[in-house]
Amino acid sequence: MKSKALFISTCLLMSVSNVYGAWNWSGALKSKVQADNRYTRYVNNAQVFGEVWGNFEAFDNDGWRTAIDFVAREGSKYGFQGDIYQLYAEKKLKDWHSTVKAGRFQRSDSLGFYSLDGASLLYEMPEYGLSFNAYAGRPTRQEDVRSVAGDWLYGAEMMSHQQINWHNTILPIDTWLLRFGFQQFHDEHTSTRLTLANTISGEFKHDFLHAYELSFMSTLEAGTGVFEEVFTSVMLDITEDSRVRFNYSLYEPKSFYPTFKEKFYSEYYQGRQDLFSLNFDQQLTETFSYHVGSKRAARKSEHDIGYGFDVGVKSSYFRDLVVTADFDMLEFGKSSTYNIYFSHQYSISSNSLLNLNLAYSWDTSALYGENRGAGTELKYRYKLYSDVFLDLSGSYIVNSRLNDEYLVGLQVTWYFDNFQAKVSD
Repeated sequence: MKSKALFISTCLLMSVSNVYGAWNWSGALKSKVQADNRYTRYVNNAQVFGEVWGNFEAFDNDGWRTAIDFVAREGSKYGFQGDIYQLYAEKKLKDWHSTVKAGRFQRSDSLGFYSLDGASLLYEMPEYGLSFNAYAGRPTRQEDVRSVAGDWLYGAEMMSHQQINWHNTILPIDTWLLRFGFQQFHDEHTSTRLTLANTISGEFKHDFLHAYELSFMSTLEAGTGVFEEVFTSVMLDITEDSRVRFNYSLYEPKSFYPTFKEKFYSEYYQGRQDLFSLNFDQQLTETFSYHVGSKRAARKSEHDIGYGFDVGVKSSYFRDLVVTADFDMLEFGKSSTYNIYFSHQYSISSNSLLNLNLAYSWDTSALYGENRGAGTELKYRYKLYSDVFLDLSGSYIVNSRLNDEYLVGLQVTWYFDNFQAKVSD
């Protein structure tokens, strides 16, 4: 049924863009074959699959826009699967300073990254730097991410972007961004969330400090009084090339499957954690920079606390070669993790790009004891034509105690662009 809906939706979208000459359309089509066991690290269970991803959008000069995002997959583990992630129509009402959207579209908020079957209304007041967005519908889960599926939800957001230009010697304020959101989610239970985000930034007028940015964001579950996520950041540019940043975050990662690099970063954690970090970055020359930092992480309870640090360098001395190296560690009492990571990006020619990543880690955990892992990831991109790209990627991680992990894939990407200039009246 989903495959039939996918076919009909694609035909409708493409026919609309071709019937009306004033319409422009663009998109991409990705075809991939992949084999991996990355979903089952603790059991030996591999899969092979082929899939086609597509995303297309069409728009005209009168404020109309339509879009579709879909996937079709045939695999050894789950057989055929297909889904539509986005299929919506949008209309800008210029006289009303509003935009109306209806269908299935994607959202990202404290619930995660998900598709919403419903509608939204955006009202903008550009002369005051204000906008209001209201939305409602049924949320559906996105694959490979920690997102939500429920009966229905509704919410509203207010956003303000003000150019303050308040100059003083202590704390000048150039811009102020404020966002407030309300959301109610319904499944077998009902939950209400309140979100507040605030950012101010400015430039100093003396020699020993250049600029700053202060950010705060939090999501409160009103029924329980528990903060689901909190993020605070203080960024200070001592000069244009030197930056100090202090971060505090209380969160749970939305990505269910970590990337190759995240698997070797000590601060990545699948569960809920409090994380303090203090970092210093400096660009010494046009081709060389480095960073150092420290961190404190609390997991599960306030009694499970760890401390660590990280250091890294980046060099682009050779015009076509970028090299980075990082070391980070974190200790939790009897548990600890130490990681070394190297990254190499080389432009072989104007049509090809090579990425090579190497990593080594040694971990001690109360769950599985001591594990040492070494990983290699290779990515190669080649431009066959101006709009066709070939990507070959593979990774292998050898573990001393856990199962080895591997991934190999081949992908071809076609980019489409049918832009037509607006005809003046």
